[in-house]
Amino acid sequence: MTTAETKPGTATASLDAIFHPRSVAIAGVSMQQPGFAGVGLGFLLSLMELGFPAVYAVNPKYQEIEGLKCYASVLDIELPVDHVISSVPARIVPRLVEDCIAKGVRSVHFFTAGFRETGDDEMADLETQVVGRLTGAGIRVFGPNCMGLYVPESKLAFMPGFPAESGPVGFISQSGGNAGEMIYTAAVRGIRFSKVVSYGNASDVDESELLSYFARDPKTNVICAYIEGVKDGRRFRQALRDAAAAKPVVVLKGGRTAAGTRAVMSHTASLAGSLAVFDSLCRQLNAVRVNSVEEMADLAVAFRYMSAPAGPGVAVVGGGGGFSVFAADEIDDAGLQCPVLPESTQKALGEINPVAGTSVRNPVDTIAIFEPPKLEQTLRIIGEAENIDVILYHTSFSWGRGRRSMAMLGADPVHYMQMQVQQMVKAREASGTPIVVVLRPPLDVESMERTAAFQEKCWQAGFPVFPTIPRAANAIAKVLRWARSRST
Repeated sequence: MTTAETKPGTATASLDAIFHPRSVAIAGVSMQQPGFAGVGLGFLLSLMELGFPAVYAVNPKYQEIEGLKCYASVLDIELPVDHVISSVPARIVPRLVEDCIAKGVRSVHFFTAGFRETGDDEMADLETQVVGRLTGAGIRVFGPNCMGLYVPESKLAFMPGFPAESGPVGFISQSGGNAGEMIYTAAVRGIRFSKVVSYGNASDVDESELLSYFARDPKTNVICAYIEGVKDGRRFRQALRDAAAAKPVVVLKGGRTAAGTRAVMSHTASLAGSLAVFDSLCRQLNAVRVNSVEEMADLAVAFRYMSAPAGPGVAVVGGGGGFSVFAADEIDDAGLQCPVLPESTQKALGEINPVAGTSVRNPVDTIAIFEPPKLEQTLRIIGEAENIDVILYHTSFSWGRGRRSMAMLGADPVHYMQMQVQQMVKAREASGTPIVVVLRPPLDVESMERTAAFQEKCWQAGFPVFPTIPRAANAIAKVLRWARSRST
């Protein structure tokens, strides 16, 4: 008996089977927008957008929605139904539960809210009753009060615009909003997900079971988690231990302050617990603690696209002395080092960058970034230095605010980007030293387009990209600490 398959007092359906349903019914689909009633339609459109093959709309008020036949009840659907999404008001849930049991579904996701998280004893009792009725019939429950499942391989999604491609990052989130934010934020940085689970009140499927599942999931190499509260501390500790021993685990804890703790209680009815205890547990088990969705995305990018550096030595390469000075400070603040390059390395750099104002000690301030053939030589020479473990290359496409800046260099923007990335790949292959890219945020619309295009080319070539130097330094430092702790 394994945690991912069963746990005391709940149904026995395998999570893996639930993540791959053959059919989905959405109860409470409505053409009314915006508001609660419109979310059911959002689920329907999201599934249709990814091409889920067998989705059914359920609402007795409609004959047809979005070109699909609309059924009065789950029981009226002629074919078997594996998974049901509830977008009906809480008062109607008991009737839906009985229909699901009679239909023989495998799992139910309750987007429906208004249960235990309200603080109302009657609604808390109702949650206990409906969940107990379902799990007692062998049906697994996600929620209530959650957004449910995003599994690209199965064409499951809960919001429009999610990438159709799968990837090696798994994410569990007690917040549906944070789940969506993480997916959208990470997508533009090259992160694709194996599975994302928004689990809300955790009345059945909870954080411990999901961590145990992802620890063994062969399609997940990095686990991210947003957790507001823990139902069973002992179970959670064991699940986190197993997961962190198997692969990187990045954890964002909600409810770090008194105000946050109050918000957690009204959000998912969770007890936030002591942050000091939670931090201590993460340190003991080598789970990486972060403080925002943005930082969690940073660590997902770092673990996905960067091999762990062998040591703390960072070389800073870019154009613009002030940025390089700032980078050196941030690297030191993060607990890393910005060592002076060996004399032989400085000499080699000086031979290919014989321009007044060029600095070759580290940080390396050079115009080589504007000459792709020299960029490969510069990065390769630096990467071969014995005291350098990772190269931080910072650049921007905002200077000049338009194509004139590229014209001054005699370069077409697209060709220039391709050449830069090609030279970076050659340097990485020749030296074996990881290269991290800091692509500073754009300042105008045209720069936005170029920046987005260059970022995509970078992650497609396997380079982690960060928007600021402090965020890059922080991610490098945390990956290094994780790797060192793992090796001891």
